[in-house]
Amino acid sequence: MRATFRQPKTKRKPSHISDPVAIRSMSQQSERAGKGKVLSGKAGRAGDLKTQENRLNVDRYAFRIFWSAEDRQYVGACAEFPSLSHLDSSPAKALKGIRDLIESVILELTEQGNEVPAPISERPYSGAFKVRVPPLLHRRLVIEAAEQGVSLNRLVSAKLAV
Repeated sequence: MRATFRQPKTKRKPSHISDPVAIRSMSQQSERAGKGKVLSGKAGRAGDLKTQENRLNVDRYAFRIFWSAEDRQYVGACAEFPSLSHLDSSPAKALKGIRDLIESVILELTEQGNEVPAPISERPYSGAFKVRVPPLLHRRLVIEAAEQGVSLNRLVSAKLAV
């Protein structure tokens, strides 16, 4: 089991990462994500509530588990934190590992007063985005839409939905 930082087209070495979240050392991650101390009294209850709140927030993030032939392990990834991943021997362990890692990062960002990325599921979307295509493709799509008796928007939307 190990947590790693993924950077496109480079080896996974934390020293090459410019993401402030990813600069933390591996020991800092394992200390925070690993075994915690139980506190009694108000501090213990407040800490428990904070952990529960972070766990609920973690549940809203977009996680993905996939097999890495290179690492010969399962990789847990989170779309909102693309520089972070967790490798483990089973899909369930990879999911638990990345969830724990994201929870510790959220807690650390909150403690430092830094902005925590909003879960993709909670971001507002207008339903509109602009796509640039070559003029010949634009013409071909307009002709196809006209032949089908639908708007260009409806034709492209149907093609994207497939």
